[in-house]
Amino acid sequence: MIPFKGRPPPTVTWRKGEKNLGIDERYNIQNTESSTLLTIPQVTRNDTGKYVLTIENGVGEPKSSFVNVKVLDTPSACQKLQLKHVSRGTVTLIWEPPLINGGSEITNYVIEKRDATKRAWSTVTTKCSHTTFKVTNLSEKTAFFFRVLAENEHGLGEPCETSEPVKPAEVPGPVKDLAMKDSTKTSVTLQWSKPDFDGGSIISDYVIEKKMIEEKEWSHAGISKTCEFEVEKLKELSVMEFRVSAKNEKGLSDAVTVGPITVKDFVITPEADLSDISGGQITVRIGHNMHIELPYKGKPRPTMSCLQYNIDPYILKNMNFLVRRVSLYMPLLLVFLLGMNTFINMTEYIYFILSFFLVPPTIEFGAEHFEGLTVKAGESIRLKVLIKGRPVPQVTWFKDGKEIEKKMNIEITNVIGSSTIFVRDATRDHRGIYTVEAKNASGTKEEDITVRVQAVPDAPGIPEPTHITGDSITLTWTRPKSDGGNEINQYILERREKKSVRWVKVSSKRAIAETRYRVTGLTEGNEYEFQVMAENAAGVGPPSAVSRLIKCREPVNPPSAPTVVKVTDTSKTSVSLEWTKPVFDGGMEIIGYIIEMCKADLGEWHKVNAETCIATKYTVTDLEAGEHYKFRVSAVNGAGKGESCEVPATIQATDRLSSPEIDIDANFKQTHIVRAGATIRLFIAFLGKPVPTATWSKADSDLSLRADIHITDSFSTLTVENCNRNDAGKYVFTVENVSGSKSITFTVKEPAPPKRLDIIDTTKSSAVLAWLKPDHDGGSRVTGYLLEMKQKGSDYWAEAGQTKQLTFTVEGLVENNEYEFRVKAKNDAGYSEPREAFSSVIIKEPQIEPTADLSGITRQLITCKAGSTFTIDIPISGRPAPKVTWKLEEMRLKETDRVTIKTTKDRTTLIVKDSMRGDSGKYYLTLENTAGVKTFAVTSDIIECKSRISKSTFSPVLYI
Repeated sequence: MIPFKGRPPPTVTWRKGEKNLGIDERYNIQNTESSTLLTIPQVTRNDTGKYVLTIENGVGEPKSSFVNVKVLDTPSACQKLQLKHVSRGTVTLIWEPPLINGGSEITNYVIEKRDATKRAWSTVTTKCSHTTFKVTNLSEKTAFFFRVLAENEHGLGEPCETSEPVKPAEVPGPVKDLAMKDSTKTSVTLQWSKPDFDGGSIISDYVIEKKMIEEKEWSHAGISKTCEFEVEKLKELSVMEFRVSAKNEKGLSDAVTVGPITVKDFVITPEADLSDISGGQITVRIGHNMHIELPYKGKPRPTMSCLQYNIDPYILKNMNFLVRRVSLYMPLLLVFLLGMNTFINMTEYIYFILSFFLVPPTIEFGAEHFEGLTVKAGESIRLKVLIKGRPVPQVTWFKDGKEIEKKMNIEITNVIGSSTIFVRDATRDHRGIYTVEAKNASGTKEEDITVRVQAVPDAPGIPEPTHITGDSITLTWTRPKSDGGNEINQYILERREKKSVRWVKVSSKRAIAETRYRVTGLTEGNEYEFQVMAENAAGVGPPSAVSRLIKCREPVNPPSAPTVVKVTDTSKTSVSLEWTKPVFDGGMEIIGYIIEMCKADLGEWHKVNAETCIATKYTVTDLEAGEHYKFRVSAVNGAGKGESCEVPATIQATDRLSSPEIDIDANFKQTHIVRAGATIRLFIAFLGKPVPTATWSKADSDLSLRADIHITDSFSTLTVENCNRNDAGKYVFTVENVSGSKSITFTVKEPAPPKRLDIIDTTKSSAVLAWLKPDHDGGSRVTGYLLEMKQKGSDYWAEAGQTKQLTFTVEGLVENNEYEFRVKAKNDAGYSEPREAFSSVIIKEPQIEPTADLSGITRQLITCKAGSTFTIDIPISGRPAPKVTWKLEEMRLKETDRVTIKTTKDRTTLIVKDSMRGDSGKYYLTLENTAGVKTFAVTSDIIECKSRISKSTFSPVLYI
């Protein structure tokens, strides 16, 4: 429960992220005028996160605070499991960590594999510490599924699986983007891109085949090791088809076909790039040469005669042409060299060239995309669009009006004549309107296509019971917020008995198509909980939140009437009511209350609250001032509305007189502690009608001289700055009106005595004392402690010493004498009352029999390989400190090159290096002091290795 304060009482809002928890039935929020409580039943790892509490009442800015909730659970599923590389007998997996780690760090990942023809999973490794792993020793003839599970200290999380089986060696995938690059009268040049998947081995060749359009059989055209090939010796004007397959050591991929293509000279319409000539006008100084470079392209090569129309003969006389070929598909460069001209305006010539060369862009999607594109979640999106225009347009892709950025799973390929966008592993976020924009110097063109990604539906609402019998429960639920882009086919309902961990699918003769179902065949008296999932063409969605426990029993009755309905407050426009729960709930949980009212002289009852009231109080508003009303309250359960309970008398809407009340929160303390020199600040809220008069007082003091007092209609503050000893005492706050008065007192005290003085040890001449801090410091910091002592029977207390610590050793005491001790706390105001020890003590050296703790040695046996080092480390105790002796069987051990014995007052350690068979046997530890002698035994077993093994550097150490 979180307390708060404010006048008027603040409104409360709980949020998690952008979600308002108050509108979700799963969260139980209980608010009062001074506190709020958020309850989340049956938490899961998904409830981890920051919960923000905001309070506001229209006075000042809203106040917010947050609580971080960490749910301890197993991790959620890993993300984006992919095959990074496949080779013969091996597969390399890569993934991203879970979004939720379950409240503790991920310790490792478990990788499992499954034969595609079987159901059982087998473990590959449980010790993977990174988000990538290479699976080896796989059968090349078997297709496998793989999955990854994250593990933390609470156990294994949910699995993340590959969607398709993969063979560790198979034929490659098909080539991509096969297209004609060039053609002549007797040849066609093809180009393509590598396949997405090489089948686990290197692609050695590409096989090219050809056939005429009217032929049925394909013939071999050639083999290429690159992604380009020129098919020669073709017949001019013949219509051909070509196909290309990738080849690795396992065989040929599926072929990709392109065509029909007519064998003829490939004509490229002349184009010129005039973008560097701003405004089509060039200006030079008189007497200077003019140099113009104009990039262009065309096949066959265009002539330049068109550039000479209407040019002044004087200019033509001094014009030189220079044509330079850069490459087959790079523009030719036409250079004009003009000299000795005063001013040349190229506008009319440039405009003539523009009208001859420029063609606005055109965009054309294939006929298969006439109604858009629909894919399932996890599949890939591939959109190819044909684009024409001169000069070659620049292409940009948009999604829902926002430019698409190239990411790990999005590829955009632009070539002359087309553009392709490829989205791998599509999710619901990839659906929307995709826009392709083509732009060149002649204009801009846009076309849209709608992409639908069919994902599984969201979780439905929580199942709620509407009718219960001895062997059946009728449930209803709400539809999922999203159907995943496809119509919901059916709902899958599951049940689980109380204290059971296994969910059982509810059997039905027909698919559950509605959001209502009657579950039959239940056992009367048993309690059940339910969850429901929605299914569409893409699969089964996540389950809903679990319903409350529902007891299977015969139909219940409406509840009885609430008891003791009373009026707690009235005003000119409102009446506040409170009541207690009904004695009989009708056999089912009460889900709320209905409040009704009527005017006293009419008797026509009508419902006040639009929604069922969950709390046992309600304020009726918008009443007529001075009018008399009647009120009644009814409880509601699953069987309906019960009997009503009416307020005994009529209630008038008028301001109500009430005696003063002081409103203090849980943090208020009547004993107020403030350090010397600091400031006392006290805030007290109060209520009352009419508004009470508030006063502050302090015995033997005039507060108006030392205190700053501020009083309003609803609260008062008292401030005393730079406090000193004289400010200690009792402060009284009083509120009073015609209905009565109320007071409250708080106190500033001198330091309290220390707590619980104990004598924790003695010797022949000293005693060690320890105590706890005082409950409060009396208004100033405790600066030290005074210790006093006396012999038993004496009346005189002598100073034993002073300290700032909470322990002190009193020395110089007489052996076998009996003493009493006490301690005082000191601050700026002086010494506190003393705290005496519970009993006196006789000064002497205590004697404690020696002992050893062997609990850390299992069965008092240690085992070690011959040649290794073993260590026996044992805690010991005793007073005085015991003498330590080690024996092996009957032989007393002494320190040698191989044997080391280390002993302190609380521990003894035996170390034996280069152990031999003769070191086996019982080791006896003997402890001796004036209080007694004790012996303990530990058995050592030295194992000789039969095989020849290099000497280990590992030294077993056993600590207790």
